[in-house]
Amino acid sequence: MASSVTHLPARQQAAPPRLDDASPPPACLNCGAALAGPYCATCGQRAVDLAAPTWDVVRDAVAEATDVDGRVLRTARALLRPGLLTAEFLRGRRAPYVGPLKLFVVAGTALSTTWVLTRGVDAAFYGFAPDTSAGAYIETFVRGLLASSLAFALTGWALALGRRGLLDEAVLALHVVSALALLAVVAIWLGTGLKLLWGGGAAARAPSLFYVLFLTAAAVGGLYVAATLRRVHGGAWWAALLRAVVAGAAGLAAVTAAAVLAGRGA
Repeated sequence: MASSVTHLPARQQAAPPRLDDASPPPACLNCGAALAGPYCATCGQRAVDLAAPTWDVVRDAVAEATDVDGRVLRTARALLRPGLLTAEFLRGRRAPYVGPLKLFVVAGTALSTTWVLTRGVDAAFYGFAPDTSAGAYIETFVRGLLASSLAFALTGWALALGRRGLLDEAVLALHVVSALALLAVVAIWLGTGLKLLWGGGAAARAPSLFYVLFLTAAAVGGLYVAATLRRVHGGAWWAALLRAVVAGAAGLAAVTAAAVLAGRGA
């Protein structure tokens, strides 16, 4: 039975002591070293106040999203273990990893770039003219990612009857959507490689391998979401799978709605 990490022990939820009072210096939530200022002298993480107002957290997240550093590989390894990145974030260990907003931007850029680079192969394989509406597609795609993240976060918060923080659910949603986007990147490149091997104009006699690849990626994505929810929120597998189905349906509905609205506005 996995344990929930959304609600941390009371001693960790309390705001850190002021640095100018006579109480013992607060400890860094990432490495445990004593803090002598706003940043840890050992690992460099900024002092995290888990009880900070939402606006302060959002402002810090935006600043982090514009900062480029060398944490991408460590974050990628954490993404391979469903829910680990979110669990680490909620525990306060944020310095070793890419922030949620930056990860979302990186994953969205990777998926958009993949589509632009592979659409010519799809056009040759299925025998239609290359799509030249990359700008409109990317705009719709970005709206869909944002809408699915928002829907996923609100659904998780509603299923918990508001007992979990909406900001925590937003971080979870950004991590999940980013991971699924990167999974889609892998699936698209695998499919593109198979199409190149099979040859152009072969859609009429193409094997069902491409559909099997798509369904496999969808199944892996669903299990990834369920495993993430179980690690972060705890509970039985059946409950995590049910929450994944509900949240996934809400995300897909949001993507569809965003695409329809974008089509009407075109």
